[in-house]
Amino acid sequence: MQIRGFITQAAVLAFVLLSVAGCIVIDGDGWSGRAKSERTVELQHLMPPGSALAVSTASGSIDVTGQETDHVQVVATIQARAATEQEAQELAEQVEISIQESGDKLVVKADRPDNLHWHRSISISYVITVPRQTHVDCDSASGSLKLRDLTGNVNAHTASGSVEGVQIKGFVRLRSSSGSVHCENVSGGDVDLDTASGGVRLSDALDVGTCRAHSSSGSVRVQHVQADAVRMDSGSGGVTAEDVTCAHLNARSGSGHVSVAFAPSAPDNVAVDLGTGSGGISVTMPRAFAGRVDLSVASGSVHIDQPVTVQGDIGKRHVTGTIGEGTGSLSAHTGSGSIDVR
Repeated sequence: MQIRGFITQAAVLAFVLLSVAGCIVIDGDGWSGRAKSERTVELQHLMPPGSALAVSTASGSIDVTGQETDHVQVVATIQARAATEQEAQELAEQVEISIQESGDKLVVKADRPDNLHWHRSISISYVITVPRQTHVDCDSASGSLKLRDLTGNVNAHTASGSVEGVQIKGFVRLRSSSGSVHCENVSGGDVDLDTASGGVRLSDALDVGTCRAHSSSGSVRVQHVQADAVRMDSGSGGVTAEDVTCAHLNARSGSGHVSVAFAPSAPDNVAVDLGTGSGGISVTMPRAFAGRVDLSVASGSVHIDQPVTVQGDIGKRHVTGTIGEGTGSLSAHTGSGSIDVR
């Protein structure tokens, strides 16, 4: 990405538009006697479309929106907490926000004082607008992330908080260690959604490569997806796919129901692998599906709607054989629950 020269020439245009000490209050939300001071800083910098932006915060939210502009605009809200009003205000004033060049990126940087401890803390939240054609990398240790209206690769991670990506064209990776992950209206690249604790939802993903949706503890749902491959799994929670078109689909739950419904126009040779340790499995196959079938339950029953003809071994808890003549495949296994194939 050739933006170094441009940024160097434009560096003098980066400026602080506003830096105002705000309201000071005594905080009674569990930190008895701590005062709070807020200060807002606004920055602006020339940024050619196709550039990359990096922003992170130790505590606070990040909101990035693409617009028809040739600038990045940053509004940083600095919140300082301390034992007294004066100390909180002085702490907030010591924070310096800047936009810097680092390799092929513009970096939103916050210089904070070093003498922070349990009763002296700083939270910095950002509301940022960028050219619509921008790659974004953002991170928060504690706070929610929102990204929308972007054409570029997006990588967003928070240790505690929700993550949302809407209207993105490009590779999308959204991760939360503790919080929900929501992504909708995306296209043009792989999609990777992951949370250790919380629900995951993907909708309206068209013309994408591999879609991966994972939750260690929570439900996983994908809707209206056209992809090369879809991989869904939950350690503890239901897994649901609706109106899906893909060549390969893998859906698993450690403990929860697995439900998959393909679009009628999905490929007849789709390869499907479904499994749950404890829960039922229901799947609506493409209208013209034909291929191998392997279905089994340890405790429960297997049901295949008529007029499907299955050739092979048929039992109450295990069905193997073929449906029609084709190269597709359907494998479904549950430890405790029923399997329903339509």
